[in-house]
Amino acid sequence: MRSIVFTALGTAGAFLAAVVDAQGAQGAQGETVTLVTPVAFGTHVPGLGTPARELAKLLKERSNGTLRLDLKEPGEGTAPFEILDKVSDGKVDAGFATAGYWAAKLPAASLFGGFPFGPDAKGYRDWFSRGHGRALYQEMYDQAKVDVHVIPCAFGGAEAGGWFAKEIGSKDDLDGLRMRIFGLGARVMMRLGTVPVLVPGSEIKKAFEDGKIDAAETYTPAVDRSHGLQDAAKILYAPGWHQPATVFELLVNQDRWNALGPEHQSLIESTCGELLQRTLSESANLQASALTAFANQDHVELLSFPEDVLEALRGAWSEVAREEGVRDYLFKEVFEDIERFRSGDGADEKAGPEPDSSSADAMPPPPPGDATPADP
Repeated sequence: MRSIVFTALGTAGAFLAAVVDAQGAQGAQGETVTLVTPVAFGTHVPGLGTPARELAKLLKERSNGTLRLDLKEPGEGTAPFEILDKVSDGKVDAGFATAGYWAAKLPAASLFGGFPFGPDAKGYRDWFSRGHGRALYQEMYDQAKVDVHVIPCAFGGAEAGGWFAKEIGSKDDLDGLRMRIFGLGARVMMRLGTVPVLVPGSEIKKAFEDGKIDAAETYTPAVDRSHGLQDAAKILYAPGWHQPATVFELLVNQDRWNALGPEHQSLIESTCGELLQRTLSESANLQASALTAFANQDHVELLSFPEDVLEALRGAWSEVAREEGVRDYLFKEVFEDIERFRSGDGADEKAGPEPDSSSADAMPPPPPGDATPADP
C-alpha cells in the first residue's frame, strides 16, 4: 500500500512538473522578440524605404506581436554604410540594406544588389529560388567571416539610365561628359571618357543648375520625381543599364538568428519571399507611373540610348567584370554562375517550377544622413 502511495505521489509530482515545464515553455514562446534594425533608406521613400516598413508590419501581424522589428531611420544612430559591420558585431540585431554598399570590402557584394547589364528583378528572384543564388549569397558573408544570416527580402525598382542636360547622339558624346555616377557603373563610363563627379544625392539639382555636372545617375524614377529632378534636367534616358534591379537584403546577426528558433526563422524567410514577389510587381508599376508623369506633366523627354552607346557600354562592362574576376575569385565565381543561370544552364531542376509573375522589374522602353535615400 505504502509503495502504491509513493508511486502515486511520484506520478503526480512528475505530472505537476510537466505542467510547470509546459507553462514555462508557453511563456517563453509568448515573449516578444524585438530586433533593432537600422535601414539604409528612410521608410517614407517610395519603393526604396517602404519595403522595410511593410516587412515590420507583416512580421508583427503574423507573429501575433511576438516578433517585432524596431526600425531605425538613417539618422538614428547608424549610417547606411555601417549596417553590415554593426550587425556582424552584434551592436544591432539586424539591418535592411542593399549589398552594393559593401562592395569596397566584399567585391562580389555588388552582384547581389544590382550591377551593370545584370538580371532584372524576375531574374534575381529565379536565381535565388531555382539556382545557386541563396547559397552563394550566404557563402560570401561566411567566407569573409561576417557573422550574419542573409535573406533577399524585397526589390526596390529599376533605375533609369540617367538625367542629361543635352541629348546623346553617339558614344562620342560621352567623352568628357561630367556625370554623377558611382561604383561599377562609373568604372564602365570612365572607359568611354566620362568624368565621374562626386555629388551627394541632396545636391544633384544644384549641381545641374551650377553647371558642375552634365548628367547624373540617381535613384529610381519614383524617387527622382519626389526629389524634383525633373526641374533640374529635361532628358531622361533608358534603359538603366548600370542597375536593372535593386535587391534589398535583411541581415540578422548570426547568434541572434540562431536564438530565434525555427518558428520565427520560418516566418521571416516566408515573409521576405512574399515581399520579393510583391515588390517585383509593385516597383515596376511605381516606376511606370513616375515615367508617365514625367512625360505628361513635367515635359521630360524620355529617350533610349543609341545602339552604339549600349554596345560600347556592354564592351566596357565586359572588361571591368573580367578585371574584377581577376582581383577577387568569388566575384568571378558568382558572376559566372549568374551568367550560366541566365543562359539556361544553371537552374536547379530539384527546385520546382518557376513561380508566376505578373510583371518584371525593368525600365519600360521610352517610354545617407537624414531619412533620405543614401547615395548608391
